[in-house]
Amino acid sequence: GLGALLCADLRLVGGGGRCAGRVEVKHEGEWGSVCSYDFDWDAHWATVVCRQLGCGTAATSSPYAPFGQGTGRIWLHIFFCRGQEETLQDCPHFGWGQHYCGHEQDVGVTCTGEPGQAGGLRLVEGSGPCAGKVEVKLRGQWGAVADDTWTMEDAEVICQQLGCGSATKAYIDGSRTGSDDGPVNVVLVNCRGHEKAFWECEVRGWGPYSALHDFDTGVVCQGFSRLVGGDGSCSGLLQVRQGRAWTSVCEDGVDLNAARVVCRELGCGSVLAVAGPGLFPMGSEPQWDTGFECTGTELLLSACKRRARSTQGCSGQASIICSSYGGFRLVNHSSHCAGRVEVMEGGTWGSLCASAWDLPDAHVLCHHLGCGSASSVPPGGSFGSGNGTLRVDAFGCSGTERVPSECPVVGLGDGCRSGGGAGAVCSGQCRAPASGGGVRAPGAAVGPVLCAPVSAVHPHGRGGGARTRSRALSPSLSPPGHLSLRLTGGSGRCRGHLELLHNGTWGRVCADGTSPATAAAACRQLGCGDGGSLGAAPAPLPAPAWLAWVRCPDGARSLWLCPSAPWRLQPCAPGGDAHVVCAEDGAEDALTPAPGSSCPHGGACTGSYGAEPCAGPAAMRVPVSPAPVSP
Repeated sequence: GLGALLCADLRLVGGGGRCAGRVEVKHEGEWGSVCSYDFDWDAHWATVVCRQLGCGTAATSSPYAPFGQGTGRIWLHIFFCRGQEETLQDCPHFGWGQHYCGHEQDVGVTCTGEPGQAGGLRLVEGSGPCAGKVEVKLRGQWGAVADDTWTMEDAEVICQQLGCGSATKAYIDGSRTGSDDGPVNVVLVNCRGHEKAFWECEVRGWGPYSALHDFDTGVVCQGFSRLVGGDGSCSGLLQVRQGRAWTSVCEDGVDLNAARVVCRELGCGSVLAVAGPGLFPMGSEPQWDTGFECTGTELLLSACKRRARSTQGCSGQASIICSSYGGFRLVNHSSHCAGRVEVMEGGTWGSLCASAWDLPDAHVLCHHLGCGSASSVPPGGSFGSGNGTLRVDAFGCSGTERVPSECPVVGLGDGCRSGGGAGAVCSGQCRAPASGGGVRAPGAAVGPVLCAPVSAVHPHGRGGGARTRSRALSPSLSPPGHLSLRLTGGSGRCRGHLELLHNGTWGRVCADGTSPATAAAACRQLGCGDGGSLGAAPAPLPAPAWLAWVRCPDGARSLWLCPSAPWRLQPCAPGGDAHVVCAEDGAEDALTPAPGSSCPHGGACTGSYGAEPCAGPAAMRVPVSPAPVSP
């Protein structure tokens, strides 16, 4: 049984938490205090107490009953400790029950560590922060709570301490039967249900123990917040728990940061709107009496600070609209940076129809997954179509959003007409698909490759490369060599706004998302030295913005070998034109081939491996405009 794990019992009582209070030990089934004369007293053995309880080191201690006098037995009279003992009972004492001091010398200790104030309680392996197995942090390590008589009273204290409302379920899960999955930090808990914190409950043993996980405990809480009255659980009027009842929140008590926390807590992705009154039917619940002051990063709304509301009355109830998408991923590939697009909705993963999926959508997804930028969008079904019905939502990403859930979404109706699931290949590390349909740099063998950026995909998909939904620039779109790139508006040709020639028109590069190394690459390509600085400055004359999010790596020698967002026709944001100052003025260089290319300054060949003339940015691609989508 779990009782066999307990070799010594020690606790601190009367201090408002388990890491501060009067020192008590348990002997022969009975708790009793510990006393000491002041001339015997040494702070070393207070450190033994704190270390044994997993509470850090001793902050303060006293042998003058600072937390009140005990009323029962005095079990130990300690007269010496070195400070290195494993347990308090290892320190020299007069024997169990033998003492020459009274309760007025009951020792009290305050330790530096209080798990309840340091995020020392959490729920894991559940559907969210308010459900799962209980873990407690001791001595810097998370471990399970084991109990063979786990009750709803125990679960209630856990849920209330975490700000998750009331408990709806208490369970014991012994599915982890090994002892290699972390320690058991707490065993045998007895809560009455009214305690303010788990540490105030009676605990038989504080570990860590190298024990089997046959009695790991878990809870399911009702949650602190919910959205009601909308279409599903991700939109509606905001309600929060007050005791065991739901209450509504006035609209002036919630801002965008609070809405972000609510959407995250409910697994509903990003916030789309903090809606005004009248959008959802009003409820008759009592009103929450304060507002919420959040940073936007909290896991639970209950973790936000409370603030006074700006008005006395309540003109309307707060309502929030979240994205229904709780997550995004790429599957059915050996790398997480390529594969079939899946989205989570309502707690279930499903594949996305390829009919309206394009390169800007893929770029946002790749950036969100930490996989760089999008290299290509393979044809529908290239990575399979998954199980079940394909979702037919159209993401209208511009390419600059942080996460796909920030993009406008339009439903396309029933049925997927494209014939397959949407896919994406990002510029992170990946492997070409077994069918030979992946991306490939010209001349590279099929196999493990560093996924090429958009610019390195062969323009015609030859030699095993994938055909994408984008088309490469032809020679008529840009003149050869470095003349398709320039810096204008500066004191010389090596400083100014970065411009590209496309379709006979010079356009700018937006500073938004463009890497500092891009400036150095442009300077090298122009023969203006080996470095440069990137800034953002408004240009004197309007011009289209051809590119944004140009992500040249360090050492790149040509813009044409750098990944970027798709070509765009709208101007940059005000003041957001890329401005470059090169390290040198530089003389005009001869047109010399870039490393690994027979074309000057990184230009790409438009035919089969150098059989035809060189073009400019052969791999910066113009997205094919999708067919109009009816709302």
